[in-house]
Amino acid sequence: MLLPAKSQARTAVAHSLAQLNTLTKYPSILTLHALGDRGRLTTDFTTPALFSQPLTATEKIDGTSARLLVFADGSYVVGSRENLLTVSGDLLFDPAVGIVEGLRRLIFPHYADEQGHLPRLPYGAGTGQPAPLTVLFGEFYGGKVTGNSKQYGPPEQVGFRVFDVAVFTDAAALATQLQTDIRELSTWRESETPAGMRYGQPFLSGKELTAYLTQVGLPDVPQLPTYAVPAAESTHETVLAWLREHIPQTQAALSGQAIPGRAEGAILRTADRSSIVKIRFEDYERTLNQRGKA
Repeated sequence: MLLPAKSQARTAVAHSLAQLNTLTKYPSILTLHALGDRGRLTTDFTTPALFSQPLTATEKIDGTSARLLVFADGSYVVGSRENLLTVSGDLLFDPAVGIVEGLRRLIFPHYADEQGHLPRLPYGAGTGQPAPLTVLFGEFYGGKVTGNSKQYGPPEQVGFRVFDVAVFTDAAALATQLQTDIRELSTWRESETPAGMRYGQPFLSGKELTAYLTQVGLPDVPQLPTYAVPAAESTHETVLAWLREHIPQTQAALSGQAIPGRAEGAILRTADRSSIVKIRFEDYERTLNQRGKA
């Protein structure tokens, strides 16, 4: 029986599985307005400093979060939001929500070499200086992934779109983190403060992300117009009106969907990725409906 060849991914999984999982989980995202009783939004902002910078907006797709961890040698690990599902060279994998099978069908045929690695995907690979670890965060959607998958396409069709990329450029620092207590790593990754969430992962900026995805040819989540509504004017009514104006239907429909379905909402980010919040149709419609019945 042939054993899988050694790779950076297999070494990391063998020696630091828990640390690698914790280090590369996508952090929590707060709502723009704080949640109160019965899921109703309050008038308070979770992240007051958010409005100090221009806010980029992208569609929030209703799927499941997936991550692709690619090491400098092109070896990889596939993960869901909470767990790592498989490592390159493995025949067995966790079938959770169809993520591994889906990415193997959508991405690997276009990027895998004869070893099954993904040498084009590490950040900096095009210049001959691949980063020690590149983590692609994306939304796996459609098919039977969620109850709202029908908004995007037929049951047999799935998609994957990237919404963030974190790049670990310091090999020595990464090696240290992979030996760190997972509780410390979790706090480093994200912690909630009175000013909002504090994030530790080294995300690419908006411009860097666009350039990277263009270079490697991976699809991003749909881009929306900049959110330019000042804090004083960002009421529940105004936010809902903004959503209805700019994304009345999903812009991420799959090719088998003749008529795009309803969008879930949007994600707002500062350009440097230091602050991220979500605005969903459901939250604002529920809040305004309950207010009308009060």
